[in-house]
This record gives sequence, structure tokens and C-alpha cells, in this order.
Amino acid sequence: MGTVISTVDDIAECELLKKLCDKENIDENDPFWNKLFSFNIHLDLQDKKIQEALLSKGEDLLQSFLHTSSTSGNFSSLVQVFFRYNKELAESVKCENKVFVWQVTNCFLLIRNVLNFFALRLCPQEFAKIFTFEKVVNEEDNDVEEEQEASDNEYESSAEEFLNKLVDILVKIPVNEITRELHGEVIRTVLCLLSTQLYEENVSEESEFLRYLMKCDKPRELVRCLLENFLYQTDEITVYKKPAAADSLVLSLASSVWSAFSKTVVGEEETAKVVNLDHFPPQSVSSLSVTLLLILVCRPKFENEVNPYKKMLSLFQNAQEVSSLANLEASFKLDFSTLYSRLCVTCNDKQPMLLLYMVLHANSFFRNFVLSRINLEELVLPVLKVLNDGLTTSSVGSHSHQTYLAMIVILILSEDDFFCKLIHEVNIKSVPWYPNLSDVSLGGLTMCVFAMTIHTNTVKTRDRYLHTNCLAALANMSSSFKYLSPYVSQKLIGLLETMTKRHSKMIQSLRENAESEEQDEQEHQGSELNRDIMALEEGIRMILEVINSALCSNLRYNANLIYSILYKRELFEQYHHHPMFHDLVWNIYMVINHFSSRIENVDATSVNVVLEAIKKEAIQWPTDRLKKFPDLKYRYVEDENTIDFFVPYAWRLVFESCGVFFDSHLVKLFKATSI
Repeated sequence: MGTVISTVDDIAECELLKKLCDKENIDENDPFWNKLFSFNIHLDLQDKKIQEALLSKGEDLLQSFLHTSSTSGNFSSLVQVFFRYNKELAESVKCENKVFVWQVTNCFLLIRNVLNFFALRLCPQEFAKIFTFEKVVNEEDNDVEEEQEASDNEYESSAEEFLNKLVDILVKIPVNEITRELHGEVIRTVLCLLSTQLYEENVSEESEFLRYLMKCDKPRELVRCLLENFLYQTDEITVYKKPAAADSLVLSLASSVWSAFSKTVVGEEETAKVVNLDHFPPQSVSSLSVTLLLILVCRPKFENEVNPYKKMLSLFQNAQEVSSLANLEASFKLDFSTLYSRLCVTCNDKQPMLLLYMVLHANSFFRNFVLSRINLEELVLPVLKVLNDGLTTSSVGSHSHQTYLAMIVILILSEDDFFCKLIHEVNIKSVPWYPNLSDVSLGGLTMCVFAMTIHTNTVKTRDRYLHTNCLAALANMSSSFKYLSPYVSQKLIGLLETMTKRHSKMIQSLRENAESEEQDEQEHQGSELNRDIMALEEGIRMILEVINSALCSNLRYNANLIYSILYKRELFEQYHHHPMFHDLVWNIYMVINHFSSRIENVDATSVNVVLEAIKKEAIQWPTDRLKKFPDLKYRYVEDENTIDFFVPYAWRLVFESCGVFFDSHLVKLFKATSI
């Protein structure tokens, strides 16, 4: 076949690739490397089938490369060639040398695919060792060589140096039209270096490259760079293509070889006809940057030390805030308004939602900024939509990570009294994704979504974590409930009714199980039921506390809630003598008895007449007659074991979106075959 590839099956016959994977060492100064990096491959980064084909058809060559690189040293030479290129990269970008940047990008495309293959087949320690090739030297040269390496190299290995050079590119080389593809490949290469985690069943600290990153001296610069990329570098990365003019005959000849290769993997005409292949989402430096950032910050600690990247995320401050005092604690400054706006329009996507949670939870400066916004609906509405959508897409017994994160974001915001008051003053004219509601307050909409979430969880999924945190958010907001619409009020009382009916059914099932003759099965089901009953009783008590809080704090502003309570007064009778609820029902019965007596003489068939009577009486009736309870305030506390939630989820996002093909059947960290 020579140097021409005519079909996909001929990839293994490519002379350039065969030479790279051969046993013979290729010197790092050999012209071969310029030829190797001068390909013009049109690679659709969104097409998973193309990514898979690229690895599949080159598997024999990659397998050979894995076995020969320890003796030929060619992978080490490949890395050394990058080191040489890297010295000229900044100047080449400044001079707009498109051909040079194109070659460096191709270098990363090749390295990234090799690393992706190696990471799957080597343990983390062996994976780092492949960067170093120990040449056989005579004893006289050995001392001189060791002394030179000690004086010239500040890194413990070529692997560490390689990773630090990638970080340098990200933080020092600007992103523009020439370098966009380069930055995309650098980020994917870093992800491939860290990807050994994918092939381990549990969250691990075994990765040498993760250790190198954690001791890297640029966590501040890297976190700032990735956040700025997320904000501003939103242009899509499409395909890699050679600049219009080639600088030499060598480039043209080599390009023809790789152009043939590209057409065998993804012919332009053939690709246009394929419509049903699985695709990655659109790629941009913005999306790739936030994905890498999440991998860096999803661990609170590494080797019992504070994660420096998460620390930097927690300390950055607002660039628009002028202060006469220098804040030595700030890691860097970023425009909070831009970050807030960007998160508002993107938080329906998985990576931005996780970033929103991370920043809100970790960074008090940004959290306070968000809570001071008068346009909070721009953030709250899309977050509520994610939570609402999760009700219809989640299967029984499971909720998406994004659903949990949306819930926790609102829970964190609900810890602030100003937020709880403001959302009842913001009116929403229409909610397309919630057609039953119109002209409702943001607070009323929030109540409805959370009530529906708890209702669905009670009836179908029975997720205690979701149950508890949704109730906590409702409780935090309860003292600020104002002007609840009839629909919202009915949803709250309807939720209590659903939980009450569910409780009765469970009690009945428990009694029936007690009469069963099958002892072992009876004990197992009884234990399950007891846990469910306890969770349900805790939920019922919290709903009663929410109603109490609303009545004690804002009775005169909640005529519709009082009307709903009166309409469903029989619902509360069964709790009057229940030891777990009787203290909470006392206030509710005070309201029921008082307002029932006041509306006896009005036209009960007219809702408006009854409501008017309730409104007038609510203004006059002194609420100090109601028994006071402690304020309901729940705070979200991140569990110590959240690393087992966030690390697999962050890697799931890499798997789904970064444009790198990972074999789903070999991933162990999460169930990739179901994606």
C-alpha cells in the first residue's frame, strides 16, 4: 500500500504510523516528525462512531506501539518533540503562524488518542512511566547525563513536565480563531491523562497525573483560566483542517497521505448521509473548560490535604467590587455579573448546573452576590424547570444527578431570609413548562414544583434524600409565604392529603403482614414498611410545621391557604390525638374553629364571598393567640462521602460530552453502558 490509504482497513498500512510503532528508535530531531504532524484530518468531534472507528481501526498499531515504546523510546521521543515545539509556540501564536499551530494541534490529536488507548491498558503508575525512556549509556557518560538532568529539569519525571506544559499552554496561550482547536485538544489530553479513574470501581487517588496536578504551582491561574473560558470562549470547535497555504512540499505530500486517511474514517459525502449515529454535544473551549474544572474541584481533599483547586474556587471575588482594603484572601477576581448571567442561561445543561452548585456552596462571595440580585427569577426559573423536568424523566427509585443538584441549589438559596421574601414579590406572568400556572409569584411557583416533587417521591420513587431536602427547602420558605394563589394553596394541602393516605395504606399493610404465616418474609417486609412509615411521618410533621409557620407569620396575607384548610378540615381530625402531631394541629384547629364560626352566616356556595369574609377576619384576628414554635431553618451540609457522588458524576460528564471515545463496556466507575 505504500503511503496511501484507500480504505478503512488500510489504516494499519500507513507507513508513517507503522514507523512510529516500530522497534527502531526515531530521533526527536528527525524530519519524520514534521511529516507525521502534517495531516489534514476532517474529524467530526461530535460523532461517537467516528471516534470509535479511529481507535478501532488503529488498534493493532496502538497495541504494537504499547509494546515497542519501552524499547524503541518513540513515545518518549514524541513527547520530547512536543517539548521542542512548545518552546516556539507562544511566539508562533503571536506571529499568527497558522501552519505551526496546526502542526502542534495535530501533535496533540495523535498524543491524545495514544494516551486514551494506553490509559485503559496500564495501571496508573505504569501509565506515568511510559513518558520516560531510559537510554543505554556507558558509565562515563552516565554521571554527566544525570548531573545535566538534575540541573536542567525542575520536575521529577517527563510525565510531570508534560502535564505542566499543558497547564502552561492553557493559562498562557490566548484562545482565538487560530488556537481554538489547540486549546480543545490540550484539554482533552489532560482529561485522557486523568482517565485511569474511569477504569477503577471506586474513587481513587492512584493517578500519578492527579498527584502532579495537585502539587502544580498554578491552581489559581488554571481555575481562573477555565472559568474565563467558560464565560467567553463559546464558539464551537468543528473540524481540524489545514490552513489554506502549505509552507513546503513536505507538508503537501504528507497532507495527501492523511487526507486519504481522513476520508476512509469520515468521508465528507458519506458523513452527510448518516443521520442516526450517536453524537456528543457541540464542542467549545467553554464546554471543555468547565468539564475539566469540575474534574479538578470535585474532590474536597487529596491525600488528606485541601484540594488547591477547590480552595481557589471558594476564594475568588468580584472584579466589579471596589474596595479600599486589599483582600489578601482572594485567589483572583472575576466579573460576577457575567458569571451570573452565563449560569442563568446555561444551568439547564449538566456541567453548568454542577458548577452552579459548586460555586454557590463553596464561594460565599458569589453566593451573597446572587442573593442580592433583584432579577433572581432569571436563575430560579431554569433551576426549577430542571427539577420539574426531573419528575417526568426519572425512573422509579432513581433521580438524575441534575435533579438533586437543582433541588440543593434552591435549598441553599432558601437559607437566606431575603431570598424567601423576595420570591413572593416577583410575579411571573406565564410558565410554559408548567401550563396550569399563570400570573403566579416566583415563590408560589417554587412551592408548586417542590410540592409536586415530594408528591411524586411519596407515591413512586420513595427517595428519602430527595424527600428530606425538598421538605427542608419548603420549611425554610414557609415563614415568608404570602398571597398564595388558590392553586398553590391547594397543592400544599393536597400534598398533606396524599401523604396521609399513603400513611394509612402503609399502616394497613403492616397489620396485614403481621398476620402473615410466612415469618421470614413478614420480618423483611415489616422492616421495610417501618422505615417507610417513619420517613412518611417525619414528612407529615414537616408539612404541618410548614402550615403552622405560614399561619403564625403571615396569616393575614394567606386567605387562600386558610380557605384550603377549611375546605379540607376533616384531613386534620386524625392528627388531633396522634402523639407525633397533636401539638402542631392545635394551631390549625384554632384557625379552623375561629374562621368557621365567622363564615357561618355568609353564602358558602360563593367562593369569592367566603374569601372576602376570610380576608376581613384575618386582618382583625390577633395572631398572638397562636402557639409560637421555633423558626424553621435548615441548612444544607455537604456529606463527608459526597466524593462518591461527585467524582463519578464529573467523569460521567466527561464520558458523555468531551468528544473522546471511551469504551462503555470497560468503564467501571459508573454504569456507562446505560448512557
